Amino acid sequence: MTSRLAFLLRWRPASARGRHLAAAVALLGGAVLASASIFATGPAAAPEPRTEKSWPVAVLQVMPEPRSPTFTVYGRMESGRRAALGTDVAAPVARVRVQEGDWVARDDVLVELDDAEARLQLAEREAERARQQALLRSIESEQSMLQRTLGQARSVSELAARKLARHQALLDQRLISQSLLDEAAAEANRAAIELEAHQRRLDDLPHRLAAQRADLARIEALTERARLDLDRTVLRAPFDGPVLAVHAAPGDRNRPGVVLVEMADAGALQVRTQVPDRYEARLHRYLTDGETVRAALADGQTLTLARVAHGIRPGQTGIDAFFRPDPTLPVSALPPLGRVMELRVSLPAEPDVVALPIASLYENDRVFAVEARRLRAIRVERVGEVQTAEGDYRVLVRSPELAGGRAVITTQLPRAMDGLLVEPS
Repeated sequence: MTSRLAFLLRWRPASARGRHLAAAVALLGGAVLASASIFATGPAAAPEPRTEKSWPVAVLQVMPEPRSPTFTVYGRMESGRRAALGTDVAAPVARVRVQEGDWVARDDVLVELDDAEARLQLAEREAERARQQALLRSIESEQSMLQRTLGQARSVSELAARKLARHQALLDQRLISQSLLDEAAAEANRAAIELEAHQRRLDDLPHRLAAQRADLARIEALTERARLDLDRTVLRAPFDGPVLAVHAAPGDRNRPGVVLVEMADAGALQVRTQVPDRYEARLHRYLTDGETVRAALADGQTLTLARVAHGIRPGQTGIDAFFRPDPTLPVSALPPLGRVMELRVSLPAEPDVVALPIASLYENDRVFAVEARRLRAIRVERVGEVQTAEGDYRVLVRSPELAGGRAVITTQLPRAMDGLLVEPS
């Protein structure tokens, strides 16, 4: 016993650090032995059978029926006809009757120019026209006189010719002198010359009449132009509508080509909006087939699709559509020009479509139906969107496989595939 104790003491570490290390090794060894004995003497566990996981999903019983797709866009109130009004009359501005923002009716006076110069010009043209008319009447009177006296001039010429023939016979018989024959010959020549001049003046009169009538027509045109210039000293509204801008003030001298007033046509008010590309072909088809497409504003006013553009303007991504307000509405009830507003466009009803939450749609062309607690993928045609009375957004899809009563999941699963086990709720 004494020898064994001496043996143990001989292996005992001399330093305190060695003693601590030996104690740690002894504790670790004891823990390892205890763990091994527990695993060796413990009961054997039976493996649990593997079960397929089922995914909880929400389902919706669908029933195909006619529905009207709707979509929301933003548009701006504008006029399809805007006029930049001016006049070619160079005259001082006398009065400006309107201001920006005024509402004017057709033919209302907008701007008045000083008409003194225009009135003087018109008076000068009318005086010249009166002179030309008098000249025309003088030529017509001369023509009438020449026509009346033509027979007399011809008779005088014939008498002078017969007298010359008689004097020539008497001279041959030596009954008269040569001087009497010469006098008869001179008289016959004068009568012939007068007849020829008479005939020439009569033949020339149609040409003089044509020239005079042309001069009269020219001066009448100038007179009418002077009258138009006088009328243009008063600038009038070409249609009903609001005044957009006024660029004139009393005392300014107007120059041809300068815009004095800008206004819009109230009869061409419209809302311009950009529609999504997927609706472009349908809108063209509706217009061609005569179907009505309507849009509603936030205040309940209804607009009707009037036309769709055939090109995309620079800087835009969608095509423009133009909606016309109800023509029976008073102008005061319409939004002001330039106002941006929200439109909810309602398309004609599409047959055999179902409305699903956006979570039901996978990759924009698939939904999953539930058959015997397993998913089945169905290809669908996306027809449009619709907003329910409660304000919920729904996607309208169509497929011959979506028969009445089919259960479609409304849960977005990250690993949805054919045959996946689900737990409908």
